[in-house]
Amino acid sequence: MFEIDLRSRIPIYEQIKNEILMQIRLGILKSDEQLPSIRSVSQSTGINVNTVKRAFADLEDEGVIYTLVGRGSFVSSDAVNNTTIAKKALDEISTDIRSLKSKGVTKEALISLIDSIYSEEIKND
Repeated sequence: MFEIDLRSRIPIYEQIKNEILMQIRLGILKSDEQLPSIRSVSQSTGINVNTVKRAFADLEDEGVIYTLVGRGSFVSSDAVNNTTIAKKALDEISTDIRSLKSKGVTKEALISLIDSIYSEEIKND
């Protein structure tokens, strides 16, 4: 269910969050659907329980999932339309874009990269 790249510069908990967000966006995980337990994600990926717990806690704080004590975690009904996540992502990438600009990357090169990434996504759908 989760593809974790241990060599990535992206923290593991962020990778778990991104995988869940992508599965929600693609409709693989639907509203009010139960997520696998933190323990089962930890066992299946070989990732520390606390790392998985942090990913789930962040998603809950962002309103993407909710937890029912003794029952597990579920996809929030408004997870697909959650604009908080998109706004946070744009805030995060703006720093990277400023860095690219200062290193001489042109706007056209950046737009080309974005187009390429979004084209890959369409092919994979």
